[in-house]
Amino acid sequence: MFNFDWNSLLYRVIAFVIAFSIHEWAHAFVAYKLGDNTAKNQGRLTLNPLSHLEPIGLLMILFGPFGWARPVPVNAFYFKGNRRLGMVLVSAAGPVTNLILALLFYKAGGILLNSSIMATWPDWASLLTIDIIRWSFFINVALFVFNLLPISPLDGSQILRYLLPRRFDGFFDKIEPYGTFALLLMIFIPSVGNIILSGPYIWVQHMIMRMLG
Repeated sequence: MFNFDWNSLLYRVIAFVIAFSIHEWAHAFVAYKLGDNTAKNQGRLTLNPLSHLEPIGLLMILFGPFGWARPVPVNAFYFKGNRRLGMVLVSAAGPVTNLILALLFYKAGGILLNSSIMATWPDWASLLTIDIIRWSFFINVALFVFNLLPISPLDGSQILRYLLPRRFDGFFDKIEPYGTFALLLMIFIPSVGNIILSGPYIWVQHMIMRMLG
């Protein structure tokens, strides 16, 4: 999963575009339902990948295992009800969506492989479909795990911050500037990313396989 491979490039790009488009849409959708129109007004309440594209983040997926989209703008001031809980829900929407997508792609792959649906397809179409589904499963699991890390600006940091009492806000403000540095270490020193992510990534994969296998 964490090794660059030209042969998988097409499948990874397609899977990544699907994953990040739905991930960012989920953030925008939950914020909108809570009363915040900021993302909607900026054209982000959409599944169109072009609205969520971040050029450097997409470029990174060409040269390594990591990539990212443009963060959805959220203004908790407009939320109805508990604003801190609203931020938790909006932040969790992206990773939870990736987990749901991983479950769906794994199930879809199993159905296709155990049916006669693809028997009438050309070989290239069957292989392309299975490879896209397989990489969509891998990438959505990876995005679920990666985005739950409690490192700013990832969703996990926002979830943890707004679940904890307000007295911890100052602590998060202090460590927030170092989040980008930590993420760069994970990106450019793959061994660091592997140490942090491999265990949870494999565990989530196995959990899904046991549930749906």
